[in-house]
Parts: sequence; C-alpha cells; structure tokens
Amino acid sequence: MKKFSLFLSLLMIAAVSILFFSSVSMSYALKYGPSSYSSYPAYYNTHPLPTPEFFKNKVLKMLVEIDYPNPKRWNYAIAVISNVMKAFGYNSLKYKIELVAFGAGLKMVMPKFDKKNEAVLESLVTYGLKIRGCHNTMLKFHLTKKALFPFVRVVPAGVLEVAKKGMQGYVLLKP
Repeated sequence: MKKFSLFLSLLMIAAVSILFFSSVSMSYALKYGPSSYSSYPAYYNTHPLPTPEFFKNKVLKMLVEIDYPNPKRWNYAIAVISNVMKAFGYNSLKYKIELVAFGAGLKMVMPKFDKKNEAVLESLVTYGLKIRGCHNTMLKFHLTKKALFPFVRVVPAGVLEVAKKGMQGYVLLKP
C-alpha cells in the first residue's frame, strides 16, 4: 500500500509539473510569439540595419565565385552581394567585394545571356563591387572583351584570381 501511495504521489507531481510547464511555455509563446509582432512597426523596412559589431574597425574582404550557368543562382549571388553592401550602408570603405566569373559562369557577365542583370550589376559596381572575367574562358569560347559588360575587367585566369584573393585574406563565397 505504501508503494502504491508513493507511486500516486510521484504521478501527481509529474502531472502538475507538466501542466505548470506547458502553461508557462504557452504564455511565453502568446506574449512573445508572432502574433505580438503586429503591435510593432515594420522595423526592417524603416530602419537601416546596424553594422555588425565585429566589423566596426575592420574591412570585410569578400570574393564571390561564379562558375555555373544557372541564372537563378546568379540572382542569388547578386542578392548576397547587395545584402552585404546594405549591411554596411553602401560605404565602400568598409568592404571590398569582388565577383569572379569563369567557366560557364562567364555567361553572367555577358549581355547575350544575362541582359536583365546588367543594370543591377552596374549599380553594384558604383557602390564598389569589382567584377572580373576569366581570359582563359574567353579564349576557350573565342570571345573578345566586347562580349562582356563594359564594366567587367578581364583577368588572366579566374581560378588564379580566386587563389590570389584567398591568399590576401578574402572570404570565398560560392552562392
């Protein structure tokens, strides 16, 4: 009988604690969950994002590698670059960003294949983006500088440009 009453006591303690903790988490979710966001103004559309604390006195060096022929991924790469620039307030003294296109990715910087992104890329160039095209790829496909957007600078080899920038401390991204 003593064992049975001890078992019932433990069972009741467990049931009460489950009820208590579930009500606490539920009230927390109700107080701080998505429904409470409606009382705040649209923060991200009206306020600039703060510069990440880590970069306060440093320069971000980032290299974006494009070697694939997928326009959806090109758009993603452009979004990544513009988000980084936006985070730094489009202040090109706080970042160095370079896009290197080689192989099948060279099509991204050619009006023949990606005319719709020309204006976007050109505006990003005005905010400090440097775009490089691979000369080896141009030779392979019998292309001249005229086949690229006018703001693209040709480098001898895209892969060597990626390696050089890596040795200079650039972070490599391949979105």
